Amino acid sequence: LYGYNAYLVGLALPTFLVPSPGLWIYIAFGGAVSVPATLGIANVCKTWSLAALTAPFVLVTWLFLLATYAFTAVEGSGLPMVDAIAPIDPAEANPLALGTFLQGVLKSIGQVFLKASIIAALLLVAGLAVNSIAAALFAVAGAIVAVVTAHVLGAESGLITGGLMGFSPVLTAIALGAVFYKPGVRVVIYALVGTIFTVVVQGAMNVVVTPFGIPTLTGPFVLGAWLFLLPRQEFERG
Repeated sequence: LYGYNAYLVGLALPTFLVPSPGLWIYIAFGGAVSVPATLGIANVCKTWSLAALTAPFVLVTWLFLLATYAFTAVEGSGLPMVDAIAPIDPAEANPLALGTFLQGVLKSIGQVFLKASIIAALLLVAGLAVNSIAAALFAVAGAIVAVVTAHVLGAESGLITGGLMGFSPVLTAIALGAVFYKPGVRVVIYALVGTIFTVVVQGAMNVVVTPFGIPTLTGPFVLGAWLFLLPRQEFERG
């Protein structure tokens, strides 16, 4: 539990930053900082009987990425500083053919580990299935729901097919459907609603972080899942 947030920090920093000696120092230090961040956030979350999820990864990585605008030893290749948000005209969204639909579904799964790769997605689903068939099924179902929802709401087609609207909903689907609640009809419906809501949160957070020139990472998953985990005791008594 202390390692996976550090692992995600190590994946994210070289994804968005230019390779340099400073980057490797950044990665090592970021991984180390994620440990007390995980412990601290977990202690705070205990008050509401919540898991820290990937919140330590999100917080640490956001701070490290934002700091690159103040330093010269580390440079962000994928972090353009922007001054305004340019809304996407829904009329410009391209229809999703079967090929692009499948691409969006699989890349939504692969983007969980910041990889827009169909092969990575298939390996991830296989890995989930080894541990839990239910988790693998919820991952695929979550990706499908996310792609359909994002398209119906008129999200930019490139974001959908690149998996960038679906990776947080995939995590929400797994968390609600196969980790924190016992599988059942009520849980499936609950996870469905939570997954759709996470797509909305993803869109909202895209708008929020754009002026800062940083990615949302799994922030939408954390917010969406927390909201649906807060009433867990009441839900399980129902």
